[in-house]
Amino acid sequence: MAVDYVVVGAGSAGCVLAARLSEDGANVVLLEAGPKDRNPMIHIPAGVRSLLYHPVVNWNYSSEPSEGSGGRRIHWPRGKVLGGSSSINGMQYVRGNAADYDGWAQRGCRGWTYDDVLPYFRKSENYKEGGDPEIRGKGGPLEVEDASTILPLTHKFVEAAQQAGFPLNTDYNGREQEGVSYSQMTRRGRFRGSTAATYLAMAKNRPNLRVETEAVATKLLFEGKKCVGVTYKQRGQDREIRVDREVLLSGGSINSPHLLQVSGVGPGEHLKSIGVEVQHNLAGVGGNLSDHYVTRITHRVKNAITINQLARVPRVIPEIIRWALKGDGALTFGATTVMVFTRSREGLESPDLQLLFAPVSFDPDRKNELERLPGMAVAICPGRPESRGTIMSTGPDPLIPPAIQPNYLSAESDVEVMLSGVKQAQSIFAASAIEKFSAGETRPGTPIENVDDMRKYAQGSGTTIYHPVGTCKMGEDPLAVVDSRLRVHGLTGLRVIDASVMPIVTTGNTNAPTIMIAEKGADMIRQDNAG
Repeated sequence: MAVDYVVVGAGSAGCVLAARLSEDGANVVLLEAGPKDRNPMIHIPAGVRSLLYHPVVNWNYSSEPSEGSGGRRIHWPRGKVLGGSSSINGMQYVRGNAADYDGWAQRGCRGWTYDDVLPYFRKSENYKEGGDPEIRGKGGPLEVEDASTILPLTHKFVEAAQQAGFPLNTDYNGREQEGVSYSQMTRRGRFRGSTAATYLAMAKNRPNLRVETEAVATKLLFEGKKCVGVTYKQRGQDREIRVDREVLLSGGSINSPHLLQVSGVGPGEHLKSIGVEVQHNLAGVGGNLSDHYVTRITHRVKNAITINQLARVPRVIPEIIRWALKGDGALTFGATTVMVFTRSREGLESPDLQLLFAPVSFDPDRKNELERLPGMAVAICPGRPESRGTIMSTGPDPLIPPAIQPNYLSAESDVEVMLSGVKQAQSIFAASAIEKFSAGETRPGTPIENVDDMRKYAQGSGTTIYHPVGTCKMGEDPLAVVDSRLRVHGLTGLRVIDASVMPIVTTGNTNAPTIMIAEKGADMIRQDNAG
């Protein structure tokens, strides 16, 4: 028996689509490769560190070696669980700036200006702190909160940033992004606010919505140029489901192009070379990969408490009790407590740099381990990198991961922007409000004076902050994969609705824009299938 829609992937976008499309009585099946979100570490905000390499709720992808990463493979965590990456991310809520979306529209994405997408940001969120009512939303499924527990060192960093010339911005998701701001988070009080815990929870009792977990999509089914269904493997059994209306890919920037390619949709010559029969030659599938690649400046801390101390016995014990009784404290922390949006040089119309501060530091020699001594760090993130990479299947087997080649720092401009960010971050650490708490810079520890210095440091220490986009980009050019209504070019019955459709990455974290894309996508599907 066919259903109206199959949504492939229950992540940040897929949960939104399933919830919205099932509101009006359409029969929707949501396929998720991972399990239900029952792991308690998903719901405790500070539990994120235990999920970054988790063998069950994480795809644990790895990039190919590249010159920009000094020949290193970079770990690429992606959520494999209800809620997808919104169940294992740092919970940062960043819309991006207006210039991002106006830039999309200028590149042929009709109907995607900032004014066009703003209603969907507002529709999605319930921002509890107020904000400009013309910009911020109330009553949406996604709970957005300001940080409730802030260590004194974080306040000192905000003060230092102002001393260094960065204006205080009380809402970087408001009318202006630029300046120094406290982080906003997708959190429901003491708990994480993933799209599974918000959107999907809202829809879970609808009889017309069926959620299938541990269901790995293996191939799209076609009749000519029309997509009519999908096959999937669930607990060792091969299954098939067909649709009356559309298949909606929401697997994210890795899994969506991978499924297209193993189903015969993609660059024809590549598909032939890996033994896949070409169903539809579409050159851009898997191209245009963009990601936020960062380096960090780390300082040893004196005379202040950092997360390094709070995460260990004995100090962690009262924090656990505080979280259980009051719903605040260190266990509610996300990945970042302060953000600075700034410009790498004069003459830019909008910020192209994001500096992310946290009162924590990681041991460079031990995977995912905090340093034992107190530390603080700023991640230097070029917000609109020009380097582009690829996601390419290596064979016809859908269960073998594709090759991820991000080509970090292949654009010289990314190194130049990163160098500007290092110098601006160092100017903040030199300000009196924070300088008195620094026992010295530990990383990089040697001067970074020019582009060559910056490149060398980034090659040895740079890493992703988990924002891959663009591999099924929207537009009308020869390498575009979907049109402005997110329909795959040259095919019917098939759309891609997730971060992979972004033609250019937004300035900041990508979870909020992905949710917006799904909200807007759901409305377009309703309009196109009306009657």
